[in-house]
Amino acid sequence: MQNIRKEVRTMTEIEIEMYHDFLPVSKEQWEKIKEYLSINHYEESNHNLVNMILWLEWYPLFCVEHEHYLLLLGIHEGELFLYMPLCKDEYFNEAIVKAKSIFDHYGVKFVLSCFTKEAMDKVLMIYPEYCACPARESYDYVYRVEKLMSFSGKKLQKKRNHLNAFYKDYENRFVYEAMNKENVVECKAFLEKWKAEDEDAFLQSDRKGTMRILDLFGEIEYRGGCIRIDGEIKAFAIGSILSKRMCQENIEKADPTIRGLYQALIKEFLSHEFSEFEYVNREDDMGYDNLRQAKMAYYPEFMIEKYRLCREGENRD
Repeated sequence: MQNIRKEVRTMTEIEIEMYHDFLPVSKEQWEKIKEYLSINHYEESNHNLVNMILWLEWYPLFCVEHEHYLLLLGIHEGELFLYMPLCKDEYFNEAIVKAKSIFDHYGVKFVLSCFTKEAMDKVLMIYPEYCACPARESYDYVYRVEKLMSFSGKKLQKKRNHLNAFYKDYENRFVYEAMNKENVVECKAFLEKWKAEDEDAFLQSDRKGTMRILDLFGEIEYRGGCIRIDGEIKAFAIGSILSKRMCQENIEKADPTIRGLYQALIKEFLSHEFSEFEYVNREDDMGYDNLRQAKMAYYPEFMIEKYRLCREGENRD
């Protein structure tokens, strides 16, 4: 409770009320959220337990459980928002109406985050006075697993050149290992140094959340892998399952000074941990131009579009 009180002192009145009215998501709720996520099998990257735990400090999370559904409410930069309801299709409308009543109770704008086109269309059937506005910075990049295990084809020639350079330069010097309770400690030591002096608050929150996920190895479901060079861990990745056909790469960290290491990590990680899946969701670009260019350079098979709710006539930019 001490950490919660510390956060509350710096929050707006609405946020303080949220902490009073709802319990923040903690370990006690993780199994329940996982159970509800398994009902929907959303392929959108934010509706993923590892992702939620990773960003708990950046996006404080609350849950509202009902007999028929689970609502996940988040706060970002003082704004309350709703994830897609976790429930069977027949209870979707009921869940949305309940969510709207919560926003009305607090007297705040009805904000929906990470809603797919299909889910948003259902919302608009209930509330036709709204419209759907694309959130391009939140679109997920989805790739064929086979393509990123082989780096085949003309489009990936440049990436394949980096990959081949890595294999040539570090032949007999590198090894891939599945993450285990021993090497996860070394992954944490690597993360302690990775971009530690970068002052970007979002990146440092990412590092802190990644450390939390590593600390939870064996307690929550995910698959991890790492690459050693000359016996020392220089890269690691963590992924999880979204659906029968799609996995998600939640975390990818590597020494940026080693040519081809990121490409090798992608190939080795997917080949060893997720080769049975057709697609891999490598998440969004958060609106960063450099990240968008990097993700586009791997030529996604398709994008998962996401939308926000707008009033008719509202500025959609």
